[in-house]
Amino acid sequence: MERIERHRARAGRVACALVFTWLSGSVGRVPAARAQAATPSTSAVTEADLVGHLSLDSVVQYAIEHNPGIRAARFEWEGAKERVTTESWYENPMVTYMPDTGAMPETRAGPQGNGVEVSQAIPFPGKLMLRGRVAQERADATEQLLESTIQEVSRQVRSRYADYYLAARSLDVNDETTDLSHQFADVAAAKYRVGIAAQQDVILAQEQLSRLAAERIVFQGNLETAIGALDALLDRPPRAPLGPPADLDVEPLSIPLARLVEVAAQDRPELRSQDHVVEASRSSLRLARMGYLPDLKLMGQWIEVEGGTNPSFARDGNDIWTVKLGFSIPLWLNRIGAEVDESKARVRREQSRRRDLTNQVLDQVQRQYERVGVAARTEAIYRRTLIPQTTERTAAARAGYQTGRVDFLTVIDSLRSLEEVRLLRDRAVRDYQQALADLERAVGRPLSELAP
Repeated sequence: MERIERHRARAGRVACALVFTWLSGSVGRVPAARAQAATPSTSAVTEADLVGHLSLDSVVQYAIEHNPGIRAARFEWEGAKERVTTESWYENPMVTYMPDTGAMPETRAGPQGNGVEVSQAIPFPGKLMLRGRVAQERADATEQLLESTIQEVSRQVRSRYADYYLAARSLDVNDETTDLSHQFADVAAAKYRVGIAAQQDVILAQEQLSRLAAERIVFQGNLETAIGALDALLDRPPRAPLGPPADLDVEPLSIPLARLVEVAAQDRPELRSQDHVVEASRSSLRLARMGYLPDLKLMGQWIEVEGGTNPSFARDGNDIWTVKLGFSIPLWLNRIGAEVDESKARVRREQSRRRDLTNQVLDQVQRQYERVGVAARTEAIYRRTLIPQTTERTAAARAGYQTGRVDFLTVIDSLRSLEEVRLLRDRAVRDYQQALADLERAVGRPLSELAP
């Protein structure tokens, strides 16, 4: 009898060892997700910085930290990371209680009483690992979408900042043109008082000042609109005050298009995200193929036995302990085959989406590259040629009017031309900055990080 007990104990230990080996092989060891995009960078940008001299970098940094769209994307990624654990671990065990109903069967050791059964479903080794891998790839895809959201918000902030810059510069140009118009109006009034200028010159001067006043209303509205758009991206109250914008410049691109296309194909967050989606679909396909393998179910049972009914039996009154091991039978092969075929189609679909997305990204890079080049060349013409020419023309017209060689209409026309080319130059700067922001968004990296 003692030998039998020792054999049973040894068999129990061996069974436990096999079960633990099975369990450890079934749970997938999935690497922890990267945390670089989830943790916002430490910044010293405060509300006080926004009402001071406003730089583009400070506005972008403030938006990255406070924009609700970025926060939502970050929380979504954090939730996707936690799903890796839920997908790569076992389901909860099941505990079943069997009460003594008074009509329990009687064994040789005595009548049965209460009983408890514990069961645990165990997927075939490797299934949990693949489930965790699918969840990990999807979490990595979500992380890249977080980076994509950050880049998109940054692009919008830079574009709205350029609108804010143009509105502020338009007001400055309007003020400077108004000052010149007042000077010309004073000259016309002085000449009219001494009888060497017509009353029409004074009327033209007043008309010019009225036109500038009307333009100023439009420019002021553009400024308020730009402030409102920026505040919305910064998660600030509507019309919250902002400091004056810093000057923006224009620099011709020194990086060839081929280099930008190459970087975009590698670094665009949406493409990286789709790569993870493709890998997740491939892991799902491998998981579907494992449907042909059986899953196990481990059960342990204890049944209370009441003794005193068979004193001559050495195990009279001993409780019953049993261990059960069950497994599923992958019988419905057509169902499993359909799941495999569905997973294959999903892989091909995600691969096609990756190709389509690549074509869209490369087209965006080329279009934005041309926009940047056109805006840079246009700004250079206004700054180097047209503004100096119209400035010289205005000065010549003013001198000619004072000496009586030109009429006042020529003076007003030159003044309008000067105002127009200055505004057009500032619009070209705005267009360049917006095109540059769109180009960096299309590439997926700041151009300052790229070598020519």
